[in-house]
Amino acid sequence: MGALNGSDHHAALAFEETAAVLDLEPWLVQRFRHPVEESTAYLQILRDSGETVCVPFHVVHHSEMSGCAVGSLSLAPGLQLRDCQVVAMERTWQSALVGLPYGGASFGLVCDPAELSERELIGLARPLARQLRRQSGEAVLLPGRGCCREFIGRLFAETRDSHNVRLSGKPAELAGLDPAHFASEGIAALISEALRQAGKPCIGARVAIQGYEALGQAVSQRLAREGMKVVALSDHSGGIYRPDGLILEDISTRFAREQMLFGYAEAERIGRAELMQVSADVLVLTSGSNQLRESAGDRVAANLVIEADWNAVNEEATEGLPNRGVTIVPWFLATCGTLIAAHWEACNVQILSRPEELLARAYGIVGRAVEPILRYAVENDCTCEQAAYRIAIELAANYQRSCGSET
Repeated sequence: MGALNGSDHHAALAFEETAAVLDLEPWLVQRFRHPVEESTAYLQILRDSGETVCVPFHVVHHSEMSGCAVGSLSLAPGLQLRDCQVVAMERTWQSALVGLPYGGASFGLVCDPAELSERELIGLARPLARQLRRQSGEAVLLPGRGCCREFIGRLFAETRDSHNVRLSGKPAELAGLDPAHFASEGIAALISEALRQAGKPCIGARVAIQGYEALGQAVSQRLAREGMKVVALSDHSGGIYRPDGLILEDISTRFAREQMLFGYAEAERIGRAELMQVSADVLVLTSGSNQLRESAGDRVAANLVIEADWNAVNEEATEGLPNRGVTIVPWFLATCGTLIAAHWEACNVQILSRPEELLARAYGIVGRAVEPILRYAVENDCTCEQAAYRIAIELAANYQRSCGSET
């Protein structure tokens, strides 16, 4: 997650426009416009070289209506406090959409985890745990960009005695739920509902997926089980395309061995940019910011674009694509499944439930949240993103009204 490249302006403008449409009370506008609390600490670690360095740690709590906030922990170079402000705000809307009693938060370490050794990451977990214990309110953390489940597990070992920090997305050995599986369950639910409302069948729907990391792999497998046909995939090495559908089992086996899609013989080789243009009903963006830009927008063939990673569709494309009849499902709606899993893990629901049962429940919850948004967009002649903002912010406002003004 690097510089915002306009996403902070877009998120702020989207809120202001939505607040005007909903005619929110001035005190609510002020409450939602600003975070409740934000800070930057500097965590000191000893590098393997013997050098001592300080790693900036940003914390933003956008809302604490219920006394508890939920947010992702990201490890990324170039991460700015403003990035965390936007993510925290959208976590508030996300919680409201699926009926979870949380305010939004965001936590960010300004570092590149790929450049840190295992010993250095362990060393970083200790001061991070101490800093989290010092925060005034309760928080539920889930893995964000650059934050693997093993790091969450190490952090859990350092915070297990804390009453104000609950961690989700832990390794399976620690009774954790896999965020990628729950995100893909939600994505399957919203794609199925969007296709249904558009009068198109799910069976045989053609899907292109950008990014083949944990989320991309989970999404491809889940959509295939839904009867959809994954025709294109891409990763850091390039892309592959097969118009009659990729053989996902072969690709998964080969990827586990080679760690790249490049060289797969049973499909046509394409560039990563070309993936956006292949003939498909759905385009899913799972890895990296600004993957879909205005310059590529005119060549997008899919009528449904899923923003499954934060800021994957830049501001210009977000504004331009709907004019061509393309529906963009924004990040805070597309990734609702991860927040549901975080809530269940924080409450230890998974201890007495089979993963399959929880995945099916997550599918139903996201489907019920998506259906009125898509219907509202049609009935009010607005985009899916505008409808999602309006419904989410109205739900959050109703919750805040029930708590009363803070003044």
